[in-house]
Formats: sequence, C-alpha cells, structure tokens
Amino acid sequence: MTKRLTWEQKSIVSHDTGHALVKAVPGSGKTTTLVKRVERLVKTGTDPRSILILMYNKSAQVSFTENLKTALMSSVIPEIRTFHSLALKIVGYGERQQIIKKKDLITPSDYRYEQLVKQAYRYGFDHEANYIDPNEIENFELFIARCRAAAVTPVDAANDPTFSNIKREFIHAYGRYCELLEENSLRTFDDCLIEAVALLRNDSSLGAHFKHIIVDEYQDVNLIQHDMTRLLSKSDTSVMAVGDVNQCIYEWRGARPDFIGGLFERHYPNTKVFQLSCTFRFGHELSLMANSVIRRNSTKLTKLCVSHPSTPKTEVRLHFDNCLSKVLSNLSVSSGTQAILSRTKANLAEAEIALRLCGLPYRYLNGSSALHTRTEIGILVVGVLLSVYGDLRLLENHPNKQAIVYGFLKEAGFRWQKGQFKAALSGLMAPHADLWSALGQLFEGAQYQKDRLGRLATICQKDGEETPAIDVLRRLSMEGFIDSVGSEGVTRTGSNDQQRGVVRIGELLDSSKIDSRTFLNLILNPGEAATDCDPFILSTLHGSKGLEWDNVILIGV
Repeated sequence: MTKRLTWEQKSIVSHDTGHALVKAVPGSGKTTTLVKRVERLVKTGTDPRSILILMYNKSAQVSFTENLKTALMSSVIPEIRTFHSLALKIVGYGERQQIIKKKDLITPSDYRYEQLVKQAYRYGFDHEANYIDPNEIENFELFIARCRAAAVTPVDAANDPTFSNIKREFIHAYGRYCELLEENSLRTFDDCLIEAVALLRNDSSLGAHFKHIIVDEYQDVNLIQHDMTRLLSKSDTSVMAVGDVNQCIYEWRGARPDFIGGLFERHYPNTKVFQLSCTFRFGHELSLMANSVIRRNSTKLTKLCVSHPSTPKTEVRLHFDNCLSKVLSNLSVSSGTQAILSRTKANLAEAEIALRLCGLPYRYLNGSSALHTRTEIGILVVGVLLSVYGDLRLLENHPNKQAIVYGFLKEAGFRWQKGQFKAALSGLMAPHADLWSALGQLFEGAQYQKDRLGRLATICQKDGEETPAIDVLRRLSMEGFIDSVGSEGVTRTGSNDQQRGVVRIGELLDSSKIDSRTFLNLILNPGEAATDCDPFILSTLHGSKGLEWDNVILIGV
C-alpha cells in the first residue's frame, strides 16, 4: 500500500477513547492502520502494559508483533496474544492458585489427542475396523470445535435443534470425548477458553486491567471469545473490534458474524463506527464483482469495496463449460504464483485429477495429497478395476490399497451389519485376496447384500482398458453404485458434497475422453509432473484465508 494514510485510516489512528468498530474490506491496510494507532497511543502517554491486542491466529500475532516493534523502535510493546494463549495464561494462574484442577495441554499434533479422538469416534459409531476414514475424523473434530466454541455440553448438543442434522452417533462420540479428557486429566486450547471464561466470571480481578483492547478478525470470533473480551473490559476500557461481516468464513465451526453485524454496538454503548473501504490488494474489476456478489447476501452491503488507484489491473474470467483441464492448460504458461481454491475438499479431487492429466505440479496447502483418502475415489477406482479386469490385482502391494478398499466398502451401499465391515476390510487386505469369494462368504444368508454383490458382478469385465472412463462411470451409475456415494456419511452436507464431487469428476472424464487405463494410472501411478513451473497450490477457501496468489482458480462455486 502507499506510505501515506488515507483519510479513513487517519480517523482510526486519531481515535481517542471510547468503543470503536472498524469495518475493513480485504487488503485495506488494516495492519498498518492498527500499528499506527497503537504507536500513537504509546507516544501520547498510554502505558504499553495497559494495551491488549488479540489476534485470531499465531502467524498474525507474530507478524503484528514484529511490525509494532519496528514502529515503536523498542522491545517494550503492548501485550499481543491470540485468544488461546491468553486463555492458557489465565488457566495457568488458576492452577497455581489451586482454583481449578491441574491438567496437561494437548494439541492436535499430540499423538494422545489423535488416539483420544479415534477412541471416542469408535465408541460413538460402534466402529470396529482399525482404519478410519480421515475425512470422518476431520468431520468429528469440526463438530467438537463447533460445540466447544459455544461451550455446548454433550447434553446440550443432544437437545439443541441446531444440531438436528448431525447423526446421534456424533453426540455419543462427543460425550465420550469429554469423558476421556476428564479421565486422563487433559485439556485442549478450546477447553482453556471455556475454563478461562469461567474463572473470569467468578473473579474479574484475574484479568489484568487494560485501558485499551483491540480485537482483530472480529467476524470470526465465537461466543466464548466474545465473552472473554467482555469480561476483560472494565468500565473505563476502550474496546476496538476490527473485521468485516462479509469475510466471515468460519460460521460453520462456531464463528458468530452477528457480533460484528450489530451485537457489538449493543454490548458496548456509544460505539463509534469506522470504515476501511479502499483495498490495495486487487483491481476494480474484482472489486465490482465482489460488491455485486455480496449484495445478494442476507447481510446488508453498507459500504462498497473500492480499489485504490495504485492497485494493479486484475482480470476476471468466467468459464461455464466445466472443463478444468482446458483452463489449466492455458494457465500453465502464466507467470507468478497459482492456486486452485474450492468451497469443499470434495471438489479438490477433480482438481487433482485434472492437474495429473495435464502433467502439472501441485501440492496441498498442508503439504499432503488427499486424493486416495476420498472414499468416493475408492468406489470409482475399484469399480473401474472390476469392470476392466474383474479383480483388484493392480492394488496388490499398492501403498494406498487400504484407503482405496476402505472407500469402496464404505460407498458401495452394502448396509453393513455389526462386525462385517471390519471382516470385509481385513479379508480384502490379505495378499492375493479374491473380492468375490471374500464378500460372498461374508454375505451368506443376507439377501440384500447378496443382491448388491450380484449387481456389482454384472459389470465384471464388461469393458476393456481402452473403454472411455466415463462409460464405466455411467455403468456404475446405472447399477446404483454412484447413488450410494455419501449414504453412510456423517453429515448431510458432507454427503451432498461427495455427490457433487463425483458429478464434477464425471464431467471432467466426459470432456477429456480419457480411457479406463489412463484413469487408473492417474489415480494409482501418476507420472512425473513438469518441473519448469511452480506448483499449483490446492486449498479450500477456508484454508486459504489471508493468503495471496497472482493467479487464482475458483471451482465448485
């Protein structure tokens, strides 16, 4: 951005005391503005120790700290924390004073956390197999996060209508999760937030006395974080919340955009509202499109996003033919960084296949490929294998065999009875296992399952390696093995996303006209990607928050 502040930025920097709400569009120089504001407060006599700045994540906290040290030219700066680190500090004090029980902190990277979540999942879903679909575990963790964000207990969740679309097994698993934490004297960062708020309610003196509190990314704050902010503020505290209701992308895991959309002004009397409406990140074409889209939201568009004259030209192209491989071929010669973003992970399966088809390098934002872990990919791969070869020989000794076989068994619609799924997975993982005999013996006496296996047998060796992959997919669909995708899903939303993902893969196969052998190679044995260009970054929209690329492809919108 330019070195000179805009008049909107200057008005925020010069704000004296009293509560304030800053509504900032993307790329509006928010960080620069907040650094300048804190710099002004300190240089006009405010004690740095009386200023608290709450950031949404660790990377933002580290970046803001460095910027503020540079601006103040001092290592003595205000307290800059994430909500989690502040909660941990308060909980630590409570432990030392023996107000609360001492527990060990576990994070998602801790093996104990992984084992605890899986144990709770197996309990809730009566899941017997050793292998658990990582996407189901992720859904369970998101459900836990949603509950913890609002301090919802298992009993609350069982009776809360907002969780009516969640299977009862989820509630049971969540209950066991909470029990396991307590039994093992463990707590997560989310638990720290809940306990910290409880401590502050019982004794407000536990929190330091702050004259100024600044909260960044307020549109993504949840109920517990909002309550913590209120409990930390005293009658003479000035609270400044910064964010944009139209940038809230975490509502599905507990964020409350209504706090910035009106409740903040109700909870904090005489709030002064500021705008940062000028973006330095992208050009006018994208700004106009964004304004047009946001106008259709349920929230009112109170201020237009306008591009600063200094921003580079941004081009927007719409493709209605759903041919991602053609778009990628054209974009592969472009310079600069490139990313493919999707609303859900299910749509990224299509992107992976298209990138492999074009021989283009890529990586997920978190560094790992997720294609083989998609259960819908499992049913497609096994379906093509059976249609062409009649068996699973190409999976023998394949490193991803278990995940692919698991996906097939999960999505084939066999309506598993107790103990069957584990037996089927174990049987098919045996060396040189025969699918037909393994499942045939297992389904003895179960008419529906025998009929289902019989329908699968009708596609056996009906096609050749040169048969278009889309024809095999259509054959699978005619026999009901595409409609079953997502039927065993944990959430309705996730199941619908899987169905849409398969539809998009079908459209890609139809437009590319690749044969069955090529499709199998793309999944099982992808060739070497080009090395003369930077890899495409794959991410969900949620995962890409705060990041920037020169070229961006949005799919599944």
